[in-house]
Amino acid sequence: MNWEALAAISEATGTVAILVSLIYVAIQIRQSTQQSIRSVKAHELAAFERNVDSANRVREMLILHPELSELLLKGFKGFKGKDNLHAHDKFRFGMLLRNILGTMQGAYFRHLVVDHDPQGFAGGIRLLDDLLMHTGVREWLESNEPDWRPEFRTLVETRVELIKSRLADAAPNIDAGT
Repeated sequence: MNWEALAAISEATGTVAILVSLIYVAIQIRQSTQQSIRSVKAHELAAFERNVDSANRVREMLILHPELSELLLKGFKGFKGKDNLHAHDKFRFGMLLRNILGTMQGAYFRHLVVDHDPQGFAGGIRLLDDLLMHTGVREWLESNEPDWRPEFRTLVETRVELIKSRLADAAPNIDAGT
């Protein structure tokens, strides 16, 4: 066998080895990508489940303890006035709001970190707005500075301003209708 034939065989063998290696690497990359996608989906599902569990705990607390529901409804009407809430009820109302808003903050932060909701945070915004529509909640926020992450603080402040604007726009219509 001459050297040229041996070189050609070696070159062909090397080419086949490179192709086999590339195919192997491509298969490994594909499997790794699929595993990463499954992992991301699992994290998204875990974040969603955490949001549901957190909200369920708050609802369960209000269902199992009707006095907390009454306190919440009473506090919604006003926080600053002397006639609405006694000092101990103000404290409990504040703790209840911290619990509810803390749950919302957790859901919001999970939304920012793991984009798991196809609607963004639209459902959370609606719940937050419903809460902020109550005078007592806004008064509590004016009197307190919860230890929130800056992202959530900005969201709440933005929503409060929007709610105040909506209420101011609606006030002349309410007065005109009565």
